[in-house]
Amino acid sequence: MDLIALALVLTGALCHASWNLISKRVGGGLYFVTLYGLVSSLLMLPFALHAWSHLSAPLSSLAWAAIVGSALIHAVYSLILQKGYRAADFSLVYPLARGTGPLFAVFGAVLLLGELPTTLGLIGIAAILAGILLIAGLAEARRSTTLQAGIFWGSLTGLSIAAYTVLDGWAIKVLGLAPVLYYGLSLLVRNLMLLPQALRRHDLLIAEWQAKWRAIVLVGLLSPLAYTLILIALTRAPLSYVAPLRELSMLIGVYAGARVLAERLSLSRLLGTACMLIGAACLALAKG
Repeated sequence: MDLIALALVLTGALCHASWNLISKRVGGGLYFVTLYGLVSSLLMLPFALHAWSHLSAPLSSLAWAAIVGSALIHAVYSLILQKGYRAADFSLVYPLARGTGPLFAVFGAVLLLGELPTTLGLIGIAAILAGILLIAGLAEARRSTTLQAGIFWGSLTGLSIAAYTVLDGWAIKVLGLAPVLYYGLSLLVRNLMLLPQALRRHDLLIAEWQAKWRAIVLVGLLSPLAYTLILIALTRAPLSYVAPLRELSMLIGVYAGARVLAERLSLSRLLGTACMLIGAACLALAKG
């Protein structure tokens, strides 16, 4: 991996951790997700239109089905993630969401596609499971409803990440859709799904913008930027190099939770995050 690709991946990881940290700090929900989604769409619109203008043929019905499906899963993912951040510590929910996503994706490949993990893949699965136990602190979690909520919502977020990862990978690799066009259209469809519900209380939508517009704009910019930087990095380096480094965002998130949000940074949680990072890296290398 060259230095430019490395810089792109690390910057993308920092952007991803940053927009999630901002979301945690402002305590967002439906209105927050809708508004930052609109900002992201405005940012991606010129690139999506450019890609659309270079289509050699109209999008197939399968392509549109993938776009709508991805938009629906992303909408659910966004709302679940915000719920998790309101319920528990950022340094619990964020690494669980990031780490369990690859784990559920592997389970999906085994159940749906009949794929069997390699030895390295099995090591990755074991490392992620160990990380979950360490981060959650199960002995303490049995006595804490807050920890239980964080484990539930973080894992549910990871499940939604796995779902859109599998679908998006199929759409781009099998259907051959341009990533920028696919992402731009799925953002647009997601907004069309969320906006009618948000407009039912347009007064609350306006109040959300007035109170949190800086955070909305930052998340709306950083979220697609993180994704785009990874896409550019993939043009310069193999996925098996990019994917593990991208998961450094988990460590950044745990550190930020301690420094910015004054959350408790226990040795168990730090070691658990490291285990999940190693596990995600092993799964990515196994695929690569």
